[in-house]
Formats: sequence, C-alpha cells, structure tokens
Amino acid sequence: MFKRLKRKDIRLSISTRIALIFCLLTFLIVSISTYLITNILKTTVLAQKSDELIENTKRISAEFKDYDIQSELITLAIKLSDEKSARWQDRQNSYDIVDRLVRQARIPYYISYTVYFITQTDKPVLLGSNDPYLPVLPLSDDMQPERHFEKSYYTDGDLNILYLSIPSGSLNIQTSLNMEVDSIDKLLTKLPIVMLFFAIPLLIISFLMAKFLSSRMLRPVADITRTANEISASQLDKRIPEPNSKDELQELAKTFNSLFARLQQDFNRERRFTSDVSHELRTPLAVLLGHLDLLRRWGKTDTNVLDSSLETLYAETKSMQSLVENLLLLSRSERQAPPEKLLVKISFMLNKIVNDFKLVSPEVQFSIECPQDAVLFTNPDILTQILRILITNSIFYSPAPAQITLTFEPETNALSVSDKGNGIAEKDLPHIFERLYRTDESRNHRTGGSGLGLAIAQTLTKNLGATISAKSEGLGKGTTMTIRFSKESGTI
Repeated sequence: MFKRLKRKDIRLSISTRIALIFCLLTFLIVSISTYLITNILKTTVLAQKSDELIENTKRISAEFKDYDIQSELITLAIKLSDEKSARWQDRQNSYDIVDRLVRQARIPYYISYTVYFITQTDKPVLLGSNDPYLPVLPLSDDMQPERHFEKSYYTDGDLNILYLSIPSGSLNIQTSLNMEVDSIDKLLTKLPIVMLFFAIPLLIISFLMAKFLSSRMLRPVADITRTANEISASQLDKRIPEPNSKDELQELAKTFNSLFARLQQDFNRERRFTSDVSHELRTPLAVLLGHLDLLRRWGKTDTNVLDSSLETLYAETKSMQSLVENLLLLSRSERQAPPEKLLVKISFMLNKIVNDFKLVSPEVQFSIECPQDAVLFTNPDILTQILRILITNSIFYSPAPAQITLTFEPETNALSVSDKGNGIAEKDLPHIFERLYRTDESRNHRTGGSGLGLAIAQTLTKNLGATISAKSEGLGKGTTMTIRFSKESGTI
C-alpha cells in the first residue's frame, strides 16, 4: 500500500515529460542509427574484401594455367598421395613451385592461399600453402567468397575467415582473409559500444536542452493556469494575455478568453434574470401583504373591502402561479433531451390550432397560407406549443379584433406567425427573446405578462433544431415571428 501511495504521489511536469520523451527518442535514434551504420559499413567492407579476394584468386589461377606446370604438379600430387613412396624432397619441390608462381601473382601478404589436388579417392593432396594450418574447404558456389567460422579451432582462438575456392585446370586454388585480425572489422565490432558510450553525454545534453526549450514554450500555459485560477465570479472581466506566437498556444489563450467572455455573459444574464425575478415577485408579494393587512383590520366587518381584497389576492396569486409555472417550464425545456420527430402535415396542424383558438377567442380573424401537401419532419407537440405561445402574444398585443396570418413556405422550410398589432420598437427587437424582458410600453406586470413566453418559445425551437426570429417595422406596424427549420426536416 505504501508503495502504491508513494508511486501515485510522484508527479512530473509537462516540460520534464517532454524532455524525457525527447531523451528516449534520441536514444532510440542513436541506437537505430548505430545499428544501421554498423551493418552498412560491415556490408561495404565485406563487399570490398570479397572483390579483393576474387581479384587475387584470379591472378593466382592465371599463373597455374600452363599445361607443363599443371602436369608437373599433378605428378608430384600423385607421388605425395602414396604414403609409401612419398618423399620429403617431392613435397619441398611442390611447395617451391607453388610459392614461386604465387609470388609472380603479386598478392598481398595478408591473403592466405592453398593449392591442392583431388585424387580419384576424393582425398585432397596439399601442394603448397602459406598457412598450412588452414583446412581445405569445399569449392565456392558461383565464384563468390563465403564466410567460414569454427569455434575454438586454434588453441588460442576461433577460425574466422572469408575464403574463395575455385578450380584451375585439374588443380584447386583456395584463398582466404582472416577476419579477426582485420583492424577495420575489429573497429566495426566495437563501434556500437563506442557510439553508446558517447550517447550518454548526448542524452544528458538533449534532456537539458529539451527541458529548457519546453519550459520556455510552455510558459504561456503557466500564465493561462495562473490567470484562470485568479478569475472568479467577481473577476470575470479578467482575461488571459494572448502571446503573439501564432501557434496553438495563442489559439488556446483565445479559446479560453472566448470561454470566459461567454461565461461572463451567461453570468450577467443569470444575475439579471435573478434580479428580474426578484423584482417581479416583490410587487405581487407587497400587494398580497397589503391586502392581507387590510383584511385583518377591516375585512371582517366591511364586505366591500373583503370582496375587493379577495379579488385582488386571487388575481395576484394567479399571476405568481403563472410566473412560477413558466419558470419551471423554461428550466425543463433547457434540460430536455432531443425530442422524437415525426412526419407532420403542416396544413392539418395549423387548421387544428386555429380551430382551438376560435373556441376561446372567436373574435380573432385567422388566415392560413400553406400548401395542402406540405409536410415537416418534426415533433408536433412541441411545435404546437411554440405556435400557441406566438399566437397568444399576437392576440395579447393586437387591438381587437386581432388579425393573424399563419404562413408556411416549403422552399425555405419557414413557418411564420404575423399580426397587425402594436409592433416592436427597433431597440427592443434584439432583446425580446430574453427571459423576463418586456418592452417599455408593457412594463406593468398586470398588462405585460411575465416576459417568459418568447424565451420559452426560443428554447423549444432550439430543441427542435430550428431557429426563431422576429421582424417588425416599428410600433403600430405589426410583428412577424418566423421559425426556420433545417434542410434535413425537408418537405415533400
């Protein structure tokens, strides 16, 4: 448990993690580069040695092409193959002839050679060599040198050679290079160790440089964190300094500043909303307390005071109930999940809504402009609720009898509610969908409603994936509320 807690408490800064990752990448690059360089150099050196071995082997072979020399050496080989008749002088003559011919080929001192003859019993007879301890190896395929390695071949080491064995007439010529005594080969063998040794200071330097550079590059992030911690409800106007770096950090700072601006706007809206609600409730509560006090003093004996106060109490209570219900409806609408959508015939829905309103407001004059076959993919219940709010507003703010036109345009998927009522002043148009906002002409709570109807309509419209807007030429010139649906809602 202690180890788990201790491990959990270890925290590394981003700059340190970047430096460690950079250091690890450097190590991997150095390791891979060392491996590739070593293999490329080994391949190159091996190719050069192979070419050198082939060239010198051909030069030696050319010296043994003479027929008389071939006959003399074969005769000596036959004598040497017979152990009973073999003499020391014959072996010495064979070695002298081979040594003389190889010298004429002028091969480098470090190339070992062996000339031998294969008898009818497949027994190799050694005719000459500058390294008699080397074994006689099989003929090479396709005139290409091959590596030969034998563990503990010598008492003091291994046999590791590159050899080429080819026929030259009736004789065979074998040449070889000792790979272990080659300085270049030794260097290539130790190169990975040398590179890794030098990689240690390189890794330390790369870690320190990456740490320094990442700390400087992430300094704006530290400024963002510090400023974000300083911002509170009383300091929402504070902003993060935006570096002029034209990179992701500048975009991050701009994004945070945009977020804080929206938070400040939302906070101010909520604060204004709270203030407006308090204002709206303060007046009816004061009226209620006033009439209750009046009833307590004289209402028991004066029937006129009793009737008047009860009527006022009922009206104010209904007003407060409507305000609270609208606030709850608005709150639920904002948290509502995306509604289920159906294919709705618009003309049928508009006629049904108009018929319902005529039952309670028969004096209102309605007209519908909508193609009979027009349909929308939407939620009919929510759309009906929106239209009822808009029609109620038109009736409330129009002189009797109200004239209301419902229009649907299939080309733009736009549904409009127009009236010839009081209209909206230009300065009020940008604010009419805000909560509890009411124009100056209707500020009184008795005549102006709660100021939540259009805010609810806007929230419900957003839930449908549509937008709502208002248009008015000014006071006394009527108002048009338009709901625009997305193309996906398409009509048929």
